[in-house]
Amino acid sequence: MAAVLCTGCEAVAGEARQLAVLGVGNRLRGDDAIGCIVCDELIGESPNAKRRTSSEEPSPRYQRTEKPLADSSLEIRQSPVPGLFVLDCGSTPENYVQPIADRNPARILVVDCCDFGGGPGEFGLFNRAEIDRLSYGLISTHTLPLTLTIEMLSLETKAAIELLGIQPQQIEFNTDLSPAVRAALPGLVQFIRNWARR
Repeated sequence: MAAVLCTGCEAVAGEARQLAVLGVGNRLRGDDAIGCIVCDELIGESPNAKRRTSSEEPSPRYQRTEKPLADSSLEIRQSPVPGLFVLDCGSTPENYVQPIADRNPARILVVDCCDFGGGPGEFGLFNRAEIDRLSYGLISTHTLPLTLTIEMLSLETKAAIELLGIQPQQIEFNTDLSPAVRAALPGLVQFIRNWARR
């Protein structure tokens, strides 16, 4: 699948500081799970390609893992890429602002499905100004608007924040990733690794 690259996305000095990848989405809503699944892939814990049936025991990787802000068991996972930490924020990324700020990342990449007018499985990298213009296309399966969470992160961290938006095909409950979005997954993971190393 093709990657749609934005213009004007700038790297920030201070590469010694950590980088953060935040997966956002709902694992029970088809392509909306892509941000969470990308997190699994980045740390080498890829979920089963086949969604469980209702008679099977739930896989821990498909259970909701959202935790309240004050929960000390918040799992921030280090990826194999040096200096990159990964956080599956589920559908409540606003709950993770302070733990992310405590890590003081230089750059943050938010991964979420987004209707930016592309074909299913296409993805694009968007800077802050472009995120604001795209806000009407952000999938509203989250508790608070994603733009509000991004603004909170910006105020707390002063990090350069970008959105890696994936065009969904289906976000209905109890559906799996669409074939187009599943096919884009390896390219998304490699794109993020390249983003972290730039």
